[in-house]
Amino acid sequence: MEKSEEKTCVVCGTPTRLMCQRCGEPYCNEKCQKLDWQRHRQVCIIMPPLVECRPLQPALNPIQSVENQVALAKTRTKSPIPCVEPTVAVPNKPDLSENWRKHLLPSGMEFFKCRVTFMENDGPIWVVHVANVEAIERMTVNMQRCMQNKKMIRMEGVREDTLVAISVGDKVHRGHVLTVCQKKQEANVRMIDHGQIVATPFRDIYTIVPKMAESKAFAFRVQLPTNTGVQDIKNLTLRMLGTKTSDGAYHVHLKPKMIIPLSLPLEMLQLNPEVKVIRVFKANPKHNEPQLALLQINVMGHVNADLNNRIAEKPRQPFTLPFPEQKSIFFAATRTKNGYRRAFLLDHIVKPRPTYLVYEMDEGRVSIATDLSRIPSELLGLPSRVFAAQLEDSVPEELETQGAELTVKFKLDNKPPKEKLRAANAALNSKGEQICMARLITFLGQISYLGHKYWREPIVHDSIVFISHLVSFKEVYISTPDAKQYAEIFKRLEYKCATITKSSDVSVGSIVLVVSKQMGHFRGEILSKDSGLFEVMNVDTGATQKVELAEIRSSCRFLENMPVCLMRVQLQNVCNIPDAAVPVNNAAIQMLHKLCAQKELLKLNMVDATTSTVDLLFSSGDSRSLTTQMLPLIFTPVQEKAEVAPPKAASTPSQLPVVTHKQQKVSPQSLLLLDLPPLPPSPPESPSPADVPTKKSASHVLPIKRFLFDALPKNLAPLGDKVNLILMNADGLPQTGYITAAYFKDEKAAKEFEKILSLTSSQGACDHNVVPGYVPNVGELCLAIYSEDKNWYRGVCQEVKDNMVKILFCDFGNTEYVAVRHVKPISQDLLIAVNVTKCYINGFDKSKNFAALEQFLVRKIRFLCGVKKGPEPDTRLITIPDMETILNTPVA
Repeated sequence: MEKSEEKTCVVCGTPTRLMCQRCGEPYCNEKCQKLDWQRHRQVCIIMPPLVECRPLQPALNPIQSVENQVALAKTRTKSPIPCVEPTVAVPNKPDLSENWRKHLLPSGMEFFKCRVTFMENDGPIWVVHVANVEAIERMTVNMQRCMQNKKMIRMEGVREDTLVAISVGDKVHRGHVLTVCQKKQEANVRMIDHGQIVATPFRDIYTIVPKMAESKAFAFRVQLPTNTGVQDIKNLTLRMLGTKTSDGAYHVHLKPKMIIPLSLPLEMLQLNPEVKVIRVFKANPKHNEPQLALLQINVMGHVNADLNNRIAEKPRQPFTLPFPEQKSIFFAATRTKNGYRRAFLLDHIVKPRPTYLVYEMDEGRVSIATDLSRIPSELLGLPSRVFAAQLEDSVPEELETQGAELTVKFKLDNKPPKEKLRAANAALNSKGEQICMARLITFLGQISYLGHKYWREPIVHDSIVFISHLVSFKEVYISTPDAKQYAEIFKRLEYKCATITKSSDVSVGSIVLVVSKQMGHFRGEILSKDSGLFEVMNVDTGATQKVELAEIRSSCRFLENMPVCLMRVQLQNVCNIPDAAVPVNNAAIQMLHKLCAQKELLKLNMVDATTSTVDLLFSSGDSRSLTTQMLPLIFTPVQEKAEVAPPKAASTPSQLPVVTHKQQKVSPQSLLLLDLPPLPPSPPESPSPADVPTKKSASHVLPIKRFLFDALPKNLAPLGDKVNLILMNADGLPQTGYITAAYFKDEKAAKEFEKILSLTSSQGACDHNVVPGYVPNVGELCLAIYSEDKNWYRGVCQEVKDNMVKILFCDFGNTEYVAVRHVKPISQDLLIAVNVTKCYINGFDKSKNFAALEQFLVRKIRFLCGVKKGPEPDTRLITIPDMETILNTPVA
C-alpha cells in the first residue's frame, strides 16, 4: 500500500488512494474522473466505479458485465480485495467477428422510435430501434432454422464473455455469457438483442454460426430521468444526449406527448380579450336550436404561417397507422386551398381513395380534404383559436354580423383549474359596452354537441349558386358549387352506413343515407313514415321523396357533419304574382327546369335577407337578371310535350372534336389509355391580341365580360426523360414540325378534363346565354361549335372575317372557321387551365419522311418521350425514341 499512497490524481495532482477499477488510473474523486472521461474513455469503454488503490491483476478481463461491476463496487473496503483468478474469453472460432460487442445505435441527435424490450429493477431500460424489429425477427427465424439443420451444437466448456446461442422458450437468441457456475451446471447469459439476463442450463447453450457475430447488438441500455409511464413492450420516442451514466447506460430524453389544449384559453383572453365573429349559426325554431356564433381570438394570428413554414422547411410527417373508427379526438394538419391548417379529424373514408372530413380548429370551418399529416410538435401546445358562444337571450346585431370585433369578459365566481375549463359564462362587449351574456364553450367541430342538427354554410350576397330544386315558379332552393361533389361522396359512404332491418329503428327527424337505383345516393331527413314508406327530404337539394325501408341506411359521422349548402329563396317580383294568374305549364317554369337540370351557375343578388327574396344573375354574358327574363314568359303557356327534362347534352359525356362523322364518347379511361379517334388539323401560332385589329361589337350589344387566352393558366407537359404524353393533334406535322399533346398525371386529372368538356357542352347548348351581335376579339376566349359533331367547345379567336371567326379549339389544338352565330361568350366558371401543349419535334427536317412519324403517332396515341423546354413560351421540345427507325418506315 506504500506505492498506492504515493499516487496523485491525473487531473488535479492531489495525492489519492483511489483508482479506476479497470485500468488503475488514479483519481481523487468521481468529479475528476468525469472531467477526464473524454480522454480516459479511449481506454475504458464503460466508466467503471472508483476503488481503493491496489495492485492490478495482469489478467483482468478488459470487458466485464454490468452486474460484475456493481458487485465489485459494493465490496469497497479498506483492506485489499482478494485476487480472483479470472476466466479468459475464448472465441468459438479464431476468426469470429467482434461486431456483436457493439450496439446498433440510431444515427444523429434526432428523436427516434424504439421498443422497450426489458426494464431493470434499478432504473435503466433496454430498447431496440423500431426500424430493426423486423431484422431481429428474421435473425431469430434463421437461428431456429440453423438449429433444426444441426448447424449449431451444444457447447462444451461454457466460458465467460463469449457469444453463444441459447434456447429460451420456443425461440433461439444470441447470448453473452456473463458468469458460469459449474456446480449448478448453468450460466447467467444476457440476451444481447433483448437485454434480459437469464439463468440458462448448459444443455440449452449452443455454439453459433459465425454470421451471427457479424451483426451488432440490436438492444442497447438507456437511462431516463424517470420511468413514469414507461412500459415493457411499448414504443417510446427518444433522443440520444451523447453521454453515459457511470455504469454505461446512454442518457436519453423522452419526447413529451404534447396535445392541443382543449380548455378555453382563459389566461390568454384575460390579457387579450379581443375576439372576432367568424361564423353565425342562426336558430331553427323547427329543431329548437339555440343561437350560436363562433368566435376567434385575435392573438396567435401567426399559427397558420408558422405551420406552413415548418412543413416547407422539413418534410411533413404522414400518418402510417390506420385512423380510429370510433369517436375520438384526433389532431392533424390538413392541406386546404389556402395552405396547411391545424384540424380535428371528424371522420374518414378509406375506399377507393382516402378522403377526410376535418374541422379547421383555427378557422372555424368544416372541410373535405384528401391530404393529412402530423402537426409539428412545436405547434401542438397552442390552444385552438376558435370557440363557440351560445346565447340564451335576445341576439344583438353585432353578434349576427360576420367579422364584428368584440371583447370577452369572463364571469367566474371561483377560478377553476385552467386545464378543466371547458365552458364559462362571459359578457360580450362591443365598443366598450356590454351587448349580451353568453355561454362560451370549447368546440371540437361536431355541431350536434352545440344543439344544432346541421352545419349550415351561409349563402351570402354575390355568391355563385345553382338551382337545386323547384318548389314553384316563384320559390326555389339554391345551393353552392361545393355541394356538387357530394353525390360521389354519398356513394362511397355506403360501406360505412349499416343497413336498417326494422322500421322501428327509423325515427322521424333522423338523418339517413338513401341508396336508390332510381334516385341515386343522397343524404336525407325522415319527415314521416306510413305503411312501410318513408317521406324523406333531400338535405342538400330540398326535394322530398318516398322511399322504402330497404333503401335506407343508418347515418355516420361523415354524413352528419358534412356542411349543408342550401337555401330556400323567393324570386324577386315573380313571388308577388298570384298563382291563379299563371298557367300551370308556362315557359318560365320550363326555363327553371332546364337551369336546374343543367345546374347552371348563377350569381346571387340578395334583395331582402329577412324574407329571403333574391334575384339570380346569369354568370355568363352580360349578367342578365333571371327574374326579368321570366316575367314575360310566366303568362305564356306551353304544350304538355314541351315540358323539358334534362337535355341529352347535359346527361351524356361530351364528344371529342374529330374529323370523322362517327361520334365517340369521351371517358377518363379513354384519355389515359389508347381510345382516341383520328385528329383534326394542326393549330397555327398561339393567338395574340395584337395580330389582327379588334372588331368592335355592334353599338346595341350590352357590355359583356371578356377573357383573354393569354391570361388562362396552362398545365404544360412536365420536363423529364420518360414522360407519358397523349397525342391530341398531329395533322400537318410534315410541314410544321410540331404536334399538340396532353399530359394527365392520373385518372382523376383526366376525369376533370372530361367534366370541363361536359360543362362546356351543356353551357353552350343553353339558349338563355345567347348574346345578339356578339363578336369575339382576337385573342379572346369564347365558346364555339365544332362542325363535325355540332358540340360546343372552348376556343380562342384568331381572326374575324366576313361573319366568320377562326377558332383555335384550345383543349385539342385544331382550328376551324366558325360562323359568328355559332360563337358565344365564355362564363367565368369555365376559366380552367388548358392541358394541351404545343410540342416541337427534336430533329425535325422537312426533307425527311415525317409523314411516317405522323402516321405512327396517330396509331400509337399514347407514347413515352423526352421533354425539354421549347423554343417559344409555353412550348416543349420532345425527343421520340427510335425516330430514325420510324422515319424509314414506308408510308401506307
